Amino acid sequence: MKKTILTLAFTFIASFSAFSLPGTKQYIPDISGEYVYYRDRSFKNESIVGFLFYNESTYAARFYSPADEKNSTPERDITIYVSVNPESKAGMEFTGEKIQGAVSEQDTEIINYLHDLFYEFTSRRQKENLDSCKKINSQQDFHQFGGNVNILFNPYVPIFNIEEIKTSDGQSIFSMETAGHLVSSTDESFSVFKGIEGLPKDKKRIFKKTKSQETEAEFGGQKIILDTMWKQSMENLWLLEDFAILSMTTMSVPEEQKNHAMDTLLRRLCQSTDLSYSIAPQRKITINENKISVMNIFYQPESENVTRDFKIITQNKGNGTISLLTLTIFDSVYQKNRSYFTKILESYKVSH
Repeated sequence: MKKTILTLAFTFIASFSAFSLPGTKQYIPDISGEYVYYRDRSFKNESIVGFLFYNESTYAARFYSPADEKNSTPERDITIYVSVNPESKAGMEFTGEKIQGAVSEQDTEIINYLHDLFYEFTSRRQKENLDSCKKINSQQDFHQFGGNVNILFNPYVPIFNIEEIKTSDGQSIFSMETAGHLVSSTDESFSVFKGIEGLPKDKKRIFKKTKSQETEAEFGGQKIILDTMWKQSMENLWLLEDFAILSMTTMSVPEEQKNHAMDTLLRRLCQSTDLSYSIAPQRKITINENKISVMNIFYQPESENVTRDFKIITQNKGNGTISLLTLTIFDSVYQKNRSYFTKILESYKVSH
């Protein structure tokens, strides 16, 4: 958990090589390595579709569907890598393509479907004016999804800014499952993702609270009430044995980001990273004038760990900084000790 927190904080500070889809201007520009996955219910079998942004002229799209014995269908895992003309104003213009995983004639239909989504999503995004983090509902005709639909655009979502598509009767047919950012050239988070259903169950863990004296933890104008079960590991880091970790950080805001630094940081901190997947449907966000509180669930399929991650982002007035509290807890421990951790979070104060 310590690695996750430190990596996320660094992402905001270091990643400002930013781009947008051809012919669009994004409120929060994409950065190299961002991706998004959707649950696609337009198929008979369970299916997910993902898009990855390498740079302004290179993208990838992936279709994954597990084997289905009932319908006698094999596992399908198809990825297309496309180069595009970043100067195109008319829409998505492909200049090259590489296909991986296609083995049958039916796979060709899936490749064509991914092509269509690239073209359609880009065209529909170009027609929307997303100049803030306000979500936009757009009623459109979309034959790939059965006709009349409602598209929910959200600038917190990478690439096309599409969060969900609902049919005319209100059924969700295409919805974001996770979004993330590849942290290195060896990060396989995009290529191995196979979907997440609901809230995965965390491992059983034995955590026993003991009677402990309250103590105040402080860093950079931030204060929070812990107890003596917590041990300070670094100047701004506290550990609750191996069950939870808490950090407080202060970050300077780059001049070019000051008008929407809070929104940019929120998007980055909600992202999957390094085989740890943020489950979008489980997320809870509360936004006030100068403070954003967010709760994310992260799932690591390889270890089957589930963590509940709380963040409080505060825009400090007058000094161009942001204060960030992070509390990450194994979910099985949190579920049995909600009031204990809630009390800690409610004690948090920023003096700036």
